[in-house]
Amino acid sequence: MRTVALGFTAKVLGALMSGPLQQAADVDAPAGRRGTRTTTILSSVGEVSYTRAYVPGSGSQSRFPADEALGLICRCTPSAAKLLCHEAARSQSYLQASENLALAAGINVSSSSIHRLVRTVGPDMEAWALSRTPSCAAPGHDIVVCLQMDMTGVRMLQKYPAGVKGKDGAPKGRQIKCGTFFLMERDNNGKYRKLDESAVHVISFCDPVSFSAALEQARQKLGVPHVTRLVVVSDGAEWIWNIVSDRFKEAVGIVDFWHAADHLHDLCEFALGKGDAADALFREWRRKMKVYGVNCVIRHFEGIEGSETTIEGICKRLSYFRDHRERMQYRRFRSEGWPIGSGAIEGACKSLIKQRTDLSGRRWSPDGALDVLWVRALIIDGLHDTYWKSPRKRKGVRRKPAFAA
Repeated sequence: MRTVALGFTAKVLGALMSGPLQQAADVDAPAGRRGTRTTTILSSVGEVSYTRAYVPGSGSQSRFPADEALGLICRCTPSAAKLLCHEAARSQSYLQASENLALAAGINVSSSSIHRLVRTVGPDMEAWALSRTPSCAAPGHDIVVCLQMDMTGVRMLQKYPAGVKGKDGAPKGRQIKCGTFFLMERDNNGKYRKLDESAVHVISFCDPVSFSAALEQARQKLGVPHVTRLVVVSDGAEWIWNIVSDRFKEAVGIVDFWHAADHLHDLCEFALGKGDAADALFREWRRKMKVYGVNCVIRHFEGIEGSETTIEGICKRLSYFRDHRERMQYRRFRSEGWPIGSGAIEGACKSLIKQRTDLSGRRWSPDGALDVLWVRALIIDGLHDTYWKSPRKRKGVRRKPAFAA
């Protein structure tokens, strides 16, 4: 029954595309036409046969104005392309996407066709995401700008890390940096909540200096006054806070509470050894750190007595808390209503990047990884449907090289 229904719908759609839709777009009889040609394209109901006029171009190339007017991309209608890209981004591989489409939607399309589509529209999705105007808060509302960033590894095809030294010989991958700006509005309870569709992502394999410049451009896209409070929430990585001190000096820096708690757990286990006593100590001081800030934690562990080796180990682990003392004043941050967790960027690195690129046996080119990751970014931000509703010329967009091979 499904096959019959889809076949009938495909015939109706083909007739509409061959006639009324072209007439409505005024491309049924383009100037300079030399005849018509029939082709088979993929729609959201399966393959469709439709006829359109062609105009001779330079050399042996012909131009089909109807294809352009109807938004066809890689021999797919926009609705089909949206479906294929969505499945490609959500599946573990392009092959799995092909199998899922055949099983769930009755659409037979090869994995290579899906891959080619993503490689074609990926750069345009990136360009669209970076050029669009994000959602803004209503005038007079209490707004802060939040920046979160992190870095994770993506395994590369062998030729891309060639000639680059890793920690233990030749690297198997490259680090990809991910940053996201978004607006937060204070609610009736005094806490700041993220505004929908206000996120601006930066995803790149570039060096920290170039990444920092890209972040500044992304910040300007938010369209809020430069004096708007900026809150940076990330883990304790040195490269992150170097960017903040260099590019965003005025920002309020906050070390993600859960990363700080991981270091606190390590400190408790070193002081008491693994076991119930260390776990109880950790729970007690995690609560106090969240309620009062990190100063009380530092004072407590500075006062612990023990052997010289124990004191030296505790001091070594306390250096993390001392270095980030001003970024761990969680009592103040919570009273201001600011976030103390970097869940947005942690989720981005895990759900956006790792779940798609860090699968067994997967190897990527820089552009190939970025293409599918930008599709995933638009889906996660709820912008994928908006992108496909925008009339665009999606072919021919190129991005700058992610890094020198």
